[in-house]
Amino acid sequence: MFRMFRLPLAGLILASLIAGCSAPPRQLADLPASTDAPLSDILRQAERRSGAEANLLRLHAAQTAWNRQQPEEVRRILALIPQSELPLDQQQRFSELQARSEMALGQPAAALRALRHPSLQQLEGLAPASQVEIHLLRAEALAATGEHLKAAQERMFIHDLLPNADQQQNLSAIWQQLNQVPSGKLREAAALASGETAGWLSLALIQREHGSLDLQVHALQQWQKQYPDHPAVQSPPEGVTRLLELHAQRPRHLALLLPFDGNLASAADALRDGFLAAQYNALGQGLEQPQVSLYDSGNYADLMQFYRQAEADGVQWVIGPLDRQQVARLASQPQLPLPTLALNYADGATTPPPGLFQFGLSPEDEARSAALRAWHDGHRQMAILASQEDWGQRAARAFAEQWQAMGGHLVGHETIDQPSAIANQIADLLRVQESERRNQRIQSVLGDGVTVQPTPRAELEAIFLAANPLQARQIKPTLVFQYAGDLPVYATSHAYRLSVHGEPNPDIDGLLVAEIPWLLHNSDPLYDTVVSSWPAAAGPMGRLYAMGVDAQRIFNRLLQMQEHPETRIHGATGTLSLDPSGRVRRELSWGQIVDGQLQPVGDLAPW
Repeated sequence: MFRMFRLPLAGLILASLIAGCSAPPRQLADLPASTDAPLSDILRQAERRSGAEANLLRLHAAQTAWNRQQPEEVRRILALIPQSELPLDQQQRFSELQARSEMALGQPAAALRALRHPSLQQLEGLAPASQVEIHLLRAEALAATGEHLKAAQERMFIHDLLPNADQQQNLSAIWQQLNQVPSGKLREAAALASGETAGWLSLALIQREHGSLDLQVHALQQWQKQYPDHPAVQSPPEGVTRLLELHAQRPRHLALLLPFDGNLASAADALRDGFLAAQYNALGQGLEQPQVSLYDSGNYADLMQFYRQAEADGVQWVIGPLDRQQVARLASQPQLPLPTLALNYADGATTPPPGLFQFGLSPEDEARSAALRAWHDGHRQMAILASQEDWGQRAARAFAEQWQAMGGHLVGHETIDQPSAIANQIADLLRVQESERRNQRIQSVLGDGVTVQPTPRAELEAIFLAANPLQARQIKPTLVFQYAGDLPVYATSHAYRLSVHGEPNPDIDGLLVAEIPWLLHNSDPLYDTVVSSWPAAAGPMGRLYAMGVDAQRIFNRLLQMQEHPETRIHGATGTLSLDPSGRVRRELSWGQIVDGQLQPVGDLAPW
């Protein structure tokens, strides 16, 4: 919806013009502020004039059409006026009306072109209020065309010129636009900015560059000291105010509920150590952290018994359990006594109770990441090879759903089990036998002297693989044998063996593999600290240590992630976000097997 905009006009009454007054209008001030006359009457009067007088009357007709909320009429009338022949103030009026009508008609790019007319680069002659209106209009057009940083900068420029009653709304609009700018672009702009603009940009980066609520509030306090007179200090944007509120509401006591005995004990130990390492790191930075109490989930046949005990101990939040069945039982409850971040996932068909969040290392996340990566790489038609094990089938379903939701096409799906059968399954998938039979027919016609090499089906562009290492070792050699050695294969992390000692993975060179940043890049701020204390964190168990680290980071920002779904945490296990059902989603990094070792490949453009 567009808003009505009336420009301040003074002068003759249109009725006198139509009546044939001997003093024709020669400038904007000679026109009436408003008129009830039909547009057709104004345009007929213009036809009786020539040159500048006719153009001025048509401009008045365009203004009248805008006042009456008729943007299509504005566009039609402006097409009758040669803008270049108008004096400067009329050119400015023309450009403004053109921009407003194009915005109202849903054409922000055309509006932006109008606002870039040379006449609107010379605003000094306009009244201050009119100048402000032009800048606000430009900000709206820039925002509508996706130029959010420039839109915010337009609003920063005129903020002090706005009436006090409009300034809070302008601050909110600046914040909204900055929150839509990618982090990389914000950083580039911040490096070149100064003064109030630099303050805005550094404020917008606080939530993105600090991995916990405590760090964000600490950075905000430092920001306030650096920019004490900044308008966002006096009237903080709602997101900043809420950040402080969430920090004040953070729990003081939490429970870590894990199976410290039994077959999941080693996983529980790694999760605990990763979680506490992140906790101690925050404490070492002078950031107050909640008390952590450890509970063995194996001691409670009924988890409600645990919650009663935890409440009696003063616990306010729960991290855990890890066991998938226990998480499923929590998800089936109508409500939970305490908010809980479970460290596994229940069946996706279950609607969890309020206050239950779920985070884990699910194969579904790797599968969805594979779909995103393959789409980014330009593929549109793929096939699936998936293990018959539960995790493989879950990964296959997740890939298919994500791939088809983006518009991709699935041209085949094979469930694999025994390595000895994989060669025939791949042959069926590639339809190489059809090509061989076709070539035999060609040879029967042209003679044995003609050699035609079989080719795989042309529409297949890449394969998604959810297989164990033994199965994966059959894939690449079989593709080479079936004349499809160059076919890209995107695999989950199950497809290769990760070793602390770096043993090579034979026969899978070229395989693209989803892996957590902790193991692929070794660049997490806590990596060296954790690995020096627990060397196993550099190997397969590293996924669980990294999950413990991220559980602490997620816990600190869960409510923020819930209120602002666009929030991303660049964590040890991937880029983390929260979906509407309270499930943490991970987007993985990607590597490629080179000489038997996994090497990083370029990530997708970061937010």
